Amino acid sequence: MAGYCASGCRIRFSIGRVSVVGCLLSFSVSGFAFAAQPSVEYALGLKPKQFVNYDIPDEQEAKAATLLMEKANGMTSWVVRSAQGILLRRFADTNSDRVVDQWSYCKDGLEVYRDIDTDHNTNPDQCRWFGVAGSRWGIDANEDGSIDEWKVLSAEEATAEIVRALANREPAIFDRLLPSDAELNEIGFPDELLAQVRIQVTDARKRFKSLSQEQEEVTPQTQWTAMLSGLPGIIPKSPDGAAADITAYDNVVALTEAVSGSGGQVFVGSLVRFGSVWRPLALPQLSGEMQESLSVFSPKIDSAAFQAGTASETLQPFLEQLRVIEQEMQEAERADIAKLIAKQVAILNEVAQRAEGDEKEFWLRQLAETLAAAAQEGTMPNALDQLEKLSESLPTGDPLKSFLAFRLASARYATSMQEPDADIEKVQRVWLEELAAFAEAYPDAQDAAEALLQISIADEFSGQEEAAIQRYQQIVENFPSSASARKASGALRRLQAVGQPLNLSGTTIDGQELTLQQFKGKPVLVHYWATWCEPCKVDIARIRELQEKYQREIAVVGIALDEDKAALQQFLSKRPLNWPQLYEPGGLDGRLAEDLGVLTLPTMLLLDKEGVVLERNILVTDLENKLKSVVTD
Repeated sequence: MAGYCASGCRIRFSIGRVSVVGCLLSFSVSGFAFAAQPSVEYALGLKPKQFVNYDIPDEQEAKAATLLMEKANGMTSWVVRSAQGILLRRFADTNSDRVVDQWSYCKDGLEVYRDIDTDHNTNPDQCRWFGVAGSRWGIDANEDGSIDEWKVLSAEEATAEIVRALANREPAIFDRLLPSDAELNEIGFPDELLAQVRIQVTDARKRFKSLSQEQEEVTPQTQWTAMLSGLPGIIPKSPDGAAADITAYDNVVALTEAVSGSGGQVFVGSLVRFGSVWRPLALPQLSGEMQESLSVFSPKIDSAAFQAGTASETLQPFLEQLRVIEQEMQEAERADIAKLIAKQVAILNEVAQRAEGDEKEFWLRQLAETLAAAAQEGTMPNALDQLEKLSESLPTGDPLKSFLAFRLASARYATSMQEPDADIEKVQRVWLEELAAFAEAYPDAQDAAEALLQISIADEFSGQEEAAIQRYQQIVENFPSSASARKASGALRRLQAVGQPLNLSGTTIDGQELTLQQFKGKPVLVHYWATWCEPCKVDIARIRELQEKYQREIAVVGIALDEDKAALQQFLSKRPLNWPQLYEPGGLDGRLAEDLGVLTLPTMLLLDKEGVVLERNILVTDLENKLKSVVTD
């Protein structure tokens, strides 16, 4: 009877009348309107906005459940109970305006989760967990179904959120855990520790996305089990130390469990309490070569990022300027971005010149990344020139040569593509030649995997599939732990999919579990798409026509590869699709795309009635003929 669900359509309860319009549901609780009361089926069909383990009755249990109006503590509620009288759901009107503003979900008769509409506009803007589900309290300020910030979060739940962010490869989950600059200023860290923490937090924010995509230990099936740590400690307020008492844990570890039952660990490091929310200060670490982490009670760290942060006092003014610029860039208009990036580059250049040893390498990398991004985004006119000069300034054997060479290739390609009269074919040919030269010159470089992947993609979509397969295999063999290897492995499965059964499963955008096996007996069209992909929308229009024409004879499954879940939900609310849409965070870097190495959109596959792949790359112009052939077989 237990279920694990997240999100669902927005539902309005009106305690005055009953109406159903699309996904909007109104419930009557007038004193005599029981003849028009909502059904148990409707009430049990509502889902919490966030993840929680709660009771979901099976079909027989749902038929025996009751839905009645109850009044208590000055509130009117619709209450769902099991045949045994156990509380399952409560939907309450707390301000007597005849509209539900609290949606409560229960486990074993006790409330474990509540969506709350505090501004009474029918959309939840807060969510709370209770009882065995924990004590989280989240704020959804823009009411898009995603938590924007935490109001209450325990230390244990903070580590669980870190595991969830890694499992889902979703940087937004981790990003909202990190302390803001304002929180760091207000908490009262001693100046030396504050400087170290700022560097760690900035580094964690920048690097989490790549960490989550490259790691393979924590998967969507991995479960957080416990937090392992010693006792929390306090940095006391003192004249020459903290400005206020600070409570923290050091050396925190999150324990995990895989589907197989094997245990795992995620090293979290320090957790600090900011008000009612516990927050990490650094990037989590997985198994392998562990780096010494920042310790609140004996601050020290060996990583290059921290060494840069604890650089000589002469660098501190420059680091403060970089922090201020980063803040300004978050709110700046595009016209001002160029000026801010120019300032940022000048300061990074100065810091790199003054730094020594490992510090120097760290800041040179930061400078190169900044210049490469500016060149690719077109936000700094001479970024490419500066990047080339930086590369020329390094000696031949410098390990940074390969790092810069790959970023130069990408920057040159992006800059050339931005030219008004760009010869697209020539630009792409030159880029691929440069990538091939890079992979040959630096075969062991970390970026060689990505270079080979781009060449493989070009080979595949120019019809040279054998060459693509060879390179995909090379990536998997030579760079097995890289994100590129996961994409290459999936691409190999896709290219060799015809004649093979496709085992695909996941969760739909409205929280339902789905597997292709449930459509056995019907041909299935699988459509990979995203809201930002205009050709995908052309596909959707045609699929809609054909699905209506052949709806009894075929099944359609969409796989939405948007990174922005809110944008996807908004699109589907305006243009509802009558076939299921699988969704997981990560977009083209997520599991749903990587399982079959889906590298471009749209991509369509056709399966026969037994779930075996017939076609792995259907064009929309050929779609009806392909469907006709499989329906008549």
